[in-house]
Amino acid sequence: MTAIGGRSDRAARSRSELVGRIAVWVVFAVLFAYMTVQSVGNLVTVSRSVHEFNVFIETSSGGESLRRAVPWVWLVLDIAIAPVAFAVAWWVTRRATLAMTAVVFLLAFAAAGALWLDLQLFVPRLLDF
Repeated sequence: MTAIGGRSDRAARSRSELVGRIAVWVVFAVLFAYMTVQSVGNLVTVSRSVHEFNVFIETSSGGESLRRAVPWVWLVLDIAIAPVAFAVAWWVTRRATLAMTAVVFLLAFAAAGALWLDLQLFVPRLLDF
């Protein structure tokens, strides 16, 4: 059985499913990119705040013991969460159906969001200005 233009129904379905999967990939790429941009903003803000705090402490008498270090490991991990989650979800769904692709990316986004938010709230508590 052939459809219009000589293509089979299965080929037309697989093409529309591929377009749907690409749409899911693009939507979640934008969401994960937003998460990454927020993490970079957090890195810049936290490192600037720690630097300003340390400069203030240096001008105070006896403030050397109050100096803080930038929690680089946590800030870099915060940035890496979204791209790693996207890459893993994409790798898992390379040959999956459209529905499975959407479910896996939704779960990856939820898991990455939970970790990301935990780190967003954890890093300022480390500094405790």
